[in-house]
Amino acid sequence: MLDTKQLSEIGFRWVTDNTELLTPYGQELARRPHFYKAEEADALRTEQDNMRELMRAVLANGDEVNALMRLLMPVKDIRRSISALAERTLTEVELFEVKRFLLQLELMAPQLKKLGTKLGGVSITAMPKALDLIDPDGTRSPSFYVSDRLSKRLSAIRAERRKVDEEMRRSGGSEELSIVRTRLAAEEEEENARVRTELCEKLAAYREELLENAASIGRLDFALGKARLAIKYGAVIPEVGARTLAFEGMTNPRIAEALADKGRRFVPVSLELTRGAVVITGANMGGKSVAIKTLALNAMLAMCGFAVFAERAELPVLDDIFLLSEDREDAMSGLSSFGGEMKAFDGMLRATEDKNTVLVLLDEFARGTNPHEGAALVRAAARLFNARSNAYSVIATHFDGVAKLARRHYQVAGLRNADQESLKAQMKSGSADALARFMDYGLYPVSPDEEPPRDAVTIIRALGVSDEFTKLIDIL
Repeated sequence: MLDTKQLSEIGFRWVTDNTELLTPYGQELARRPHFYKAEEADALRTEQDNMRELMRAVLANGDEVNALMRLLMPVKDIRRSISALAERTLTEVELFEVKRFLLQLELMAPQLKKLGTKLGGVSITAMPKALDLIDPDGTRSPSFYVSDRLSKRLSAIRAERRKVDEEMRRSGGSEELSIVRTRLAAEEEEENARVRTELCEKLAAYREELLENAASIGRLDFALGKARLAIKYGAVIPEVGARTLAFEGMTNPRIAEALADKGRRFVPVSLELTRGAVVITGANMGGKSVAIKTLALNAMLAMCGFAVFAERAELPVLDDIFLLSEDREDAMSGLSSFGGEMKAFDGMLRATEDKNTVLVLLDEFARGTNPHEGAALVRAAARLFNARSNAYSVIATHFDGVAKLARRHYQVAGLRNADQESLKAQMKSGSADALARFMDYGLYPVSPDEEPPRDAVTIIRALGVSDEFTKLIDIL
């Protein structure tokens, strides 16, 4: 499974951070999104159906959706107070929060009904009986005060205290009246506490219903946030449970946003995988890592019940997703980058052995050793995943001889079709992003016999590296 650092690197945290959520319940779901496993396929479909319903509602009934969102905004997390009912006496502040929550339900339930959406696992219901307990006067005001209706003794104490207060105002007060008032204040506080305890015991009967309403608000908020994000970015709901794994026109919004800041455009990525090894080749700086991260992001989003950033998407239910990339040096255990990578690779292989369907992504695997051995290791990885019927694997590499073993081979064109003279002229003029502008980051299906493009010398020459050096390069 992808770790926290990897989720950030592929852009998953960017997606959750940019999902506009209005309640603490929805925000909690986004912080810990659920990865749906094979046995939870029905729950995943329900989540997708909820998104579809809410996307339709946003597009067709925006005013009513906005009205619902305004009701979600003031919601606070009061689950701790709800759970404490019947276990301890809530403070007046806590009871105020419970009352305000009940008042929000009174408004939210009919507003959700107005949308006409059928949402699985979302049942927001008004609780008038519980509200009557906490608001026996029927004021429905967003404040809390222990009502005289809840205790005749409390009502009598308050009436007597008011008489004493009035007498003190008229007479200027006396020691005797002060003593009486202090006694009455203590009696009122004691009876107030007793009434609050009794009220909490009665409200405890509604504890599960209150918690379910809170959970439903979270599910609604999260699904609505995902639906609105999908509309904003033109994302689509993938078909999960398909026999193939294919994405057309994938993008990665975090990377696309960073490129846009530099005046550049993200080139959409299309991939169709078969079980076994699919190889992506291309020179360094060619976009292989971007393709891997984009696939990792969208596969992860699909299995967590999000829309995906693609024109079309279908994939089987995945039990897990593994990504091996970046520097794996482990100074604490004395492992080099290569040793750390091999240890992580071994752990990944063992973790995938007993799973039904996994997606394994290797980005420039074995680059920490010499090219001859590195190429042999990558070829071995391709053979291994070809032999495993449970794995969809993508290996991004610039080593020769690997693509011949691939079930499918994709290639980043890089500088293959670039006008060399124009590139050199741009580089000499000092244009910092000339290489990026001439680079073709598109991913194209090619024959397994096609070797990786050789752009290193082209880049060196475009950078104006010494002719004395470049003339001695013996690449054929």
